[in-house]
Amino acid sequence: MISNEHIMNCLAIILNAIEQRDWTSFQNIALKDEAVFRLMSNIVANNPDFNGMTLLHAVVRYDPPPEIVFSMLLACREIAAARDCIGRTPLHVAAGTGASPSLIKLLVQACPGSCEVQDEDGRTPLHLACDNSCQLFEDDFMQSRSPPSYDVIRYLLQGSLKAAALEDEDETSALEYAIISDAPIKVVKLLQKATQKQAKGERAITNTRQVRHAAVA
Repeated sequence: MISNEHIMNCLAIILNAIEQRDWTSFQNIALKDEAVFRLMSNIVANNPDFNGMTLLHAVVRYDPPPEIVFSMLLACREIAAARDCIGRTPLHVAAGTGASPSLIKLLVQACPGSCEVQDEDGRTPLHLACDNSCQLFEDDFMQSRSPPSYDVIRYLLQGSLKAAALEDEDETSALEYAIISDAPIKVVKLLQKATQKQAKGERAITNTRQVRHAAVA
């Protein structure tokens, strides 16, 4: 039987490998055995010190190779939809820390519903991807981010057009954040088109409901 001390030492090594972006060590320790990974995931998820974050939240912060995340999802697919104490999914963390388009695409495919999840500030992953000044963690001020990436925004919109029309607690949309963040005109037009398409769809649904209500009346 594995002792608690051994488990906690193993977890400490795993967390250090994540912070150091030592993905080879992480894979050898955390992903070599699916049972070990699920055990470590459960410990992290149930530890109040991690504020509801999962191992996937922790890993995607450091923009790992997509194959690492793919292996994590194979072992524990439900973690893609997990929310931390402020309502953020792993996709929020990835989008808000400048993850690669390929990683964003993988997370969207694993849990499309995460694309329209709003955290306690009303922000979706799309908001965070479009706002290159957002700081999800205390030491994020040390890192600069490029303007929103076209491919990242495209993949997020493929997961949910609805996110394009959502506003956060400051009544700001993803499009407005993109403009403030000096996003390329290609990105701005993509968001404009998505917003218009979503608004058109919502109007069509409203009109259909009104017609049905009138027919019943």
